[in-house]
Amino acid sequence: MGRLATLSVRNPKRFCAAILLVTLLLKVVLVFACGERFDYQSDDREYLRSARILLEQGTLTYNDPSRPTAFITPAYPGFLALLMQAFGTGTEVAQAARIVQAVLVTVALWLLFRIGTRLFEERTALLAVVLCSLYPPLWLISNFLFTESLFLTALLLLLAISLRAEENPTIGMAVLFGLVWAAAVYVRPTVALWPGLFFLLLAIRRTIPLGRLVRLGLVAALAFSLCLAPWWVRNERVSGGAFIPLTQSSGNPLRLGTYPWTVPALFLDEQRTWHSTDNLWVNDKLDQEQAVERIKDGFSHHFWVYASWYTVGKFLLFWGDVFYWLPLPGVPLALAIAAHYLFLIPGFIGFWRRRKDRNVQTLISLLGYFSVLHMVYLPHSRYALPLMPLVLLLAAAELRRRWRKPHALQ
Repeated sequence: MGRLATLSVRNPKRFCAAILLVTLLLKVVLVFACGERFDYQSDDREYLRSARILLEQGTLTYNDPSRPTAFITPAYPGFLALLMQAFGTGTEVAQAARIVQAVLVTVALWLLFRIGTRLFEERTALLAVVLCSLYPPLWLISNFLFTESLFLTALLLLLAISLRAEENPTIGMAVLFGLVWAAAVYVRPTVALWPGLFFLLLAIRRTIPLGRLVRLGLVAALAFSLCLAPWWVRNERVSGGAFIPLTQSSGNPLRLGTYPWTVPALFLDEQRTWHSTDNLWVNDKLDQEQAVERIKDGFSHHFWVYASWYTVGKFLLFWGDVFYWLPLPGVPLALAIAAHYLFLIPGFIGFWRRRKDRNVQTLISLLGYFSVLHMVYLPHSRYALPLMPLVLLLAAAELRRRWRKPHALQ
């Protein structure tokens, strides 16, 4: 690990590009060799069906193909529908999606390099990309037809623009921020409130005059609202008049998160008894009601169990579990777990050490925001995976600091 931390290369940017190119080619080879084995027959099947119906009928559905839905946002089905338009609706489209997703992850890691260069320096950023290239779950997400690849790219783009906007607070950057914010929300709505936390950080730092900051914030919010307005209008129409700003799907993850110190797989049989209908609108309302009842009852009769679960327990599960549902060829689960903790521990040390560093606080606020959010809902390792490159960036900074420290004494 010490030699890895040095990365004494003359041109880190060129070396990073070479690493990304080689890993992309390997990922494409992996797709052609065994991409079809990563058909999980879960959300991926629903997304493919939603995309096909969206392409053929222009209707966004999920779970029930006969009924419009607000359970998911349209970006990922739309992404698949565009590929279906080019490659058809057969098995080829899944393989095409996997290749495009490998490209998206590569773009995301290039964005990580740019972010790392801005916050630290090029060799630290390069080390972060190397660590990401050695982290098996980041290879896995290219092959699963889930939202992670698309969201990872949108999230790192949003962070990169946030850092740039603070340095160059112009109307154009505010508009760009609002557009990327909207794009990220269309992929995964959980990011929707983070820009408010970013705005608060900027107000506290006072690097931008408050009046100007407010004006730029309003411009970003306007750009965001104009992008989301068609979704709001559509949701009001299909719901019969309800205002649904994001999705109508919080009930399920809220209810799944009410089972203390366990994971959904352990009460799968009970889950099958929850609903007597396939209507997601009805199910979501029932899930919310049941979740609230369970939370009230849990804190009333088992206070310390629920208090520990909604703090320490969910935090440990969110970050400690490893998203590795199907193994990569030649990479057993034990190796993926070892890599996870080998990188996670210095990442969290770096998080704590740099918590007061103004240059890194924007990144840290993003990690903290999602940690707190998923302590309310289901703390799934799949939802933590798009954040892991940022943790690995902090790990790289910590490893570089530890390597430089003894050498500084020589």
